Amino acid sequence: MNRWLDKLRWGVGVTTLGGALTLGGFGIVGIANGSGWSEREEHESEEYEYEREEKGFWGSSKTGRSPDPLYAEECGACHLAYPAHLLPARSWDKLMAGLDDHFGDNAELMPDMAQKITAYLVANAADVNPGPRSTKFIRGLGQDEAPLRITETDYFKRKHDEVPERLVAGNPDVGSFSQCQACHGKDAQRGVFDEDTVDIPGHGRWDD
Repeated sequence: MNRWLDKLRWGVGVTTLGGALTLGGFGIVGIANGSGWSEREEHESEEYEYEREEKGFWGSSKTGRSPDPLYAEECGACHLAYPAHLLPARSWDKLMAGLDDHFGDNAELMPDMAQKITAYLVANAADVNPGPRSTKFIRGLGQDEAPLRITETDYFKRKHDEVPERLVAGNPDVGSFSQCQACHGKDAQRGVFDEDTVDIPGHGRWDD
């Protein structure tokens, strides 16, 4: 009986050791290839985050979040009221503090109104209250970096690098990559940027 148990234990031990060595081998190969954070790993990470969104951890990627009414009314009157969870709090603080020179325009608000909008943006910023894929927009940013344009983030550039300039900047119905609603439709206001629904004016559906 004891001999049988010894053989069983030996067999289990060999199997476990073999599995560990196999996984270790994959890890060594990955390091040798310099994969680091590979495209496959990033894709898997995005799939995982997508599942979290669908289950309601951050709000469904299909339903998004409706912006604060005051923010939508005041800032959305001139341009898309960009979802707060696409920039870090420090960016919103800096942007709201410089409304007297807002990308070349004076967009100053009444102090109490500006304070309320700033509080909303900061409370829902990417590093405070994450939303769909918000961590992607701030990954790689230094602690002192505070981009004022979502289009300046590495993630945005990477997601749009295959879209020809002529379909955006050279398109009178779009104008620039900052006009998210032009291709993503009204859902862009709620932070829904589903690639499957992209419709570029004058071009149609975009399949990258």
